[in-house]
Amino acid sequence: MGNLCRFLFTLTAVVSLGLGCSSDSSPGPSSQGGSSQPPADSGGTVAGTGGSVATGGLAVTGGLVATGGLAATGGLAATGGLVATGGLAATGGTLSATGGAGPVGSGGVGKGGAIATGGTVGDTGGTVASTGGMIGSGGARKPDAGVAGAGGAGAETGGTVGGLGGVTGKGGASTGGGAGALATGGTGGGTTGPFPDAGPVDPNKKITLWMVGDSTMQNCSGTGQCGWASQFQQYCGPNVTVSNQARGGRSIQTWIWGDPNVSKTATDANGECQVLDKTTYSDNWTTMLDPTKGMQPGDWVYIAFGINDAGGACNRHVGTALFQSDLTYLATTIRSKGANPIFGTSTSGQSCQGSTNVPNRAFGPETKATGAADNVPVVDLLTLSVALYNSLKLCPGGSATFWFDGTHFKTDGATQVAGVVAQAIKDQGIGLAAYLK
Repeated sequence: MGNLCRFLFTLTAVVSLGLGCSSDSSPGPSSQGGSSQPPADSGGTVAGTGGSVATGGLAVTGGLVATGGLAATGGLAATGGLVATGGLAATGGTLSATGGAGPVGSGGVGKGGAIATGGTVGDTGGTVASTGGMIGSGGARKPDAGVAGAGGAGAETGGTVGGLGGVTGKGGASTGGGAGALATGGTGGGTTGPFPDAGPVDPNKKITLWMVGDSTMQNCSGTGQCGWASQFQQYCGPNVTVSNQARGGRSIQTWIWGDPNVSKTATDANGECQVLDKTTYSDNWTTMLDPTKGMQPGDWVYIAFGINDAGGACNRHVGTALFQSDLTYLATTIRSKGANPIFGTSTSGQSCQGSTNVPNRAFGPETKATGAADNVPVVDLLTLSVALYNSLKLCPGGSATFWFDGTHFKTDGATQVAGVVAQAIKDQGIGLAAYLK
């Protein structure tokens, strides 16, 4: 009986042990296992903060990257878009080593791996490095190319820009760049060039510099009175001929239309002195408009009015709106001939407050505003002339060699003012500077 009991007990244990076994032949958890693998601290379905997809993770040849990182052979970046080969970092990152095109967050399109010499692409379009590229949100770029040619980022504020290309201003293109609005700055508050619509600058070509203005610019008279434009030739190179068309007593209106052709009594609906015949111009303007003897492509024209225009009586009186309109008319006509306009404010007269000279002429703001609107360089001679007078200590006593009468100059004064204008043209990067000494 004892032996039978021991046999039955053993049989029962064997049966119980057999009932505890599973018929599932699937292998247990393994680092080489299938898609049911749970996430791991490093690797697994999703790498901690963007690591590579493990061979035992969600997919062998693709998969989802949580915040960035590199998919094994491709895949979809969370915020980066579809990648051909390689992989793409999340918002604003750099491209992977093997390249692949695709949108980069809010950055733009790369080409061929990291952004090489063009700068990195960031959240708002990236920065521009030495070889160019575009700044701005979502801007596209390619290595070694961009809006600034071979330039790069432009200067933040005004001042002088070298070369013959770019423009200055907030966010402007660098040297070699394209066209754009110009900041007001530079010496004397004039606008800074070069200016994109100016005619060709070729210092080896013979050109004419036409001077347009009033008695403070006109040729010397037998009395010893000299306008500064009469002395400008000495500051020019060998290929420049100065043609001085300035005339005493003229406003901008009477210079364009001729003194007798503007009424001394009749005014129009705007209170402006009435032009009697708008088909007839002054002798000076007629000369400059002549197809053969007048302005030619590449010439330059310096224009300055405002002293006589400030009078209250016809025929010299000119209102501010008409003054600006006439400046625009002159600039437009000059450009239609292929020539290049420059605006100037008037010279100041002898106006002393103790030992200090102070400016005393009108139409400076209107001249600057029109220059900015029409993209014409402005030499602020009102400011520059006051600085010259104070450097020479002309107040309060004046000078027997500088002044003719406190408004007009003698030869010495005219020569020094002409030198100031020449220097301003060079300081402001105006194209005419290439023809000066």
